[in-house]
This record gives sequence, C-alpha cells and structure tokens, in this order.
Amino acid sequence: MTLSRALLAAWLLFIGGSFSTLAQAPAKVRLKPEVEKFITQMVQQHQFDESALRQILSQLKSNEAVIKAINAPATSKPWYEFKNLFVTPMRTSGGVDFWKENGEQLKRAREIYGVPEEIIVAIIGVESIYGKRTGSFRVIDALYTLAFEMPERAGYFRGELEQFLLLTRENGLDPLTVKGSFAGAIGMPQFMPTSYRRFAVDFDSDGKIDLWENVPDIIGSVANYLHYFGWVAGQPVVVPARISGTEYKDIVEKGFKPHLTLMQMLPKGVEPTDAMPPELVAGLFALEIEQSQEYWLAFNNFYVITRYNRSKNYAMAVYLLANAVARERDSQISAQAAPAVNQ
Repeated sequence: MTLSRALLAAWLLFIGGSFSTLAQAPAKVRLKPEVEKFITQMVQQHQFDESALRQILSQLKSNEAVIKAINAPATSKPWYEFKNLFVTPMRTSGGVDFWKENGEQLKRAREIYGVPEEIIVAIIGVESIYGKRTGSFRVIDALYTLAFEMPERAGYFRGELEQFLLLTRENGLDPLTVKGSFAGAIGMPQFMPTSYRRFAVDFDSDGKIDLWENVPDIIGSVANYLHYFGWVAGQPVVVPARISGTEYKDIVEKGFKPHLTLMQMLPKGVEPTDAMPPELVAGLFALEIEQSQEYWLAFNNFYVITRYNRSKNYAMAVYLLANAVARERDSQISAQAAPAVNQ
C-alpha cells in the first residue's frame, strides 16, 4: 500500500466513526510540541483517532508560498490598485449573468435576511469570480503553516485547523484533497472553516450543505453571514464626504467603525455629499487615489461587510461592484423592454 493510500485508509477509519488503533500504524513519532498539544486536544475534545491524525500531521510542513501570500495580501495594495483588480467589467458582466441564473434564490435570500441581491452577488464575485477561482492551495497545508510556522496569528489558525478537521469529518471529506485559499478559505464564498460550520445554511433543504457546488446554499450562507453581523435592510453603506479644517483627522484615526452621528461630525468639518438623516451614526475613512486621498463616511452596513474581510479596500470593492452589477442589470432590462414600449 502506498503512503497516500495508507493515509486515506486511516482517514476513512476516522470519518467512518471507527476510533480503534490502526493495525498497521507506524511507530509513534514525536512532533513539534505545539503539534503534539494540538493532537492531544483533538483526541480529548473531539474523540479523533490519535494514530490517524498523527499520520496526517506528520506529513505536513511549512509552505513558503502560503507565508509569502499571507505577508502580502491584495488588500494591502493602495486603493487605486486594488480597485482595478476587483471592480472590473468581467466581474460586473459575470455578476449580471449570475443574477439572471439565480434570481429567485437571491430574491428569497433578500426576503429572509434583508441583504440586497447585488451585495450577495458582489461578495461572491470579489471572493471567487462566481466560482471560477476558489483557491489552489491544499487547505490543510495552508492552515498547518499558519498555525504552527507563523506565531503572529497561530492561535487563530489552530482554531481554524481544528474546525477544518471537524468539517471534513462531518462531511466525509478527505482533508488531504480539499483545496482553498492561502489562508484556508474554502468554496465559492470563501468561508473560513469556522464560518462554514457556524453560518453555512442548507438553503435548498436537500439535507446537506455544500458551499462548493450548491448555489442556493452559497447564496443563503452569504446572506445569513451578513445578517448575523447586523446588516440593516434599507440603510446606506457609504457616501462620499466633504472635509474642511483639521479636526476630521481625529475621526479618521478612530477608524471606519461607526461612532459619531453626522450631526456630531458637522462642526468637526465633515459632511456627506448627499442628503442623509443627521442622526445616522458613521465612521470616516480615507482611500488612496493616485497622488491624493478621498474621504468616505462609513455606516453600519459598511462595517458589516468588513466582518467578512476586515479591510476597507475589500468592503469598498464589494460596494462598488454591487452598484456596477445593479446598474448593468437595470440597463439590460431597460434595453429589453424598450422595443415593446415603442411598438
């Protein structure tokens, strides 16, 4: 039996509910102390088979491509570069097509969770171009590297590795074959394993949850996620701001999480460019444009989008792509209706 087949056999015992010691298990090899601690935790808390888990983890090593990618994510680019990567004609037209094909499910998600169709579409577009790019890294390699080879966020990623192993066991998946992003995000909406297990929903009621191929589940899960973090139907996302004086800098330093009403910002030299209710609570942030900056007021729904990815660049790209998709869809609908009107 080859090594890969032996590992798969071990895992099949794992997910099949048999936790007996493997008859052909190799001699116990001591791993890094933190890996040993992780194995003990998984055995004690979740009744994983120690031999099977040890076989899997002993084959893993640091992935340099993961380290390189996590240290230079696209969201760290200046806004004017990031925007051109994610708010594109291809993603816009793809979003219109996705909406056409899945209009009923998107409408149902809006009715249940309050999240507009275009926002759901834009998140899927930004995350994976509607399923075309779901990641080429083995998820277990990415999570192992970030959990045990990069101390900066080791605790977080060990938690994600724990949830990933639970997810694969629950769904009968081989953890050595699941592909995803360099950070371990999986499926068309690029959910981290914790989010998959916590927020994914069986939106078509077929008895299982699939965020790789099942588009209703994907749509419902994105909407459920945003709803959970506080999306408010009918409320604005962002609006451009006019600034004057210097006191606005103090507001920017406090971040884009809403913390002042528009009325409170006005004497500090900040006002929206569009008429907005003065009692709305907002934050203020700057975006880098070539040779300058532009300022935006961020409301609750903008902050909710950043719970999906904690980057103002990301949330702004979702907002602009959503608007572009909605405009293009409306334009196409109007163009199709025009001949009938003129007859």
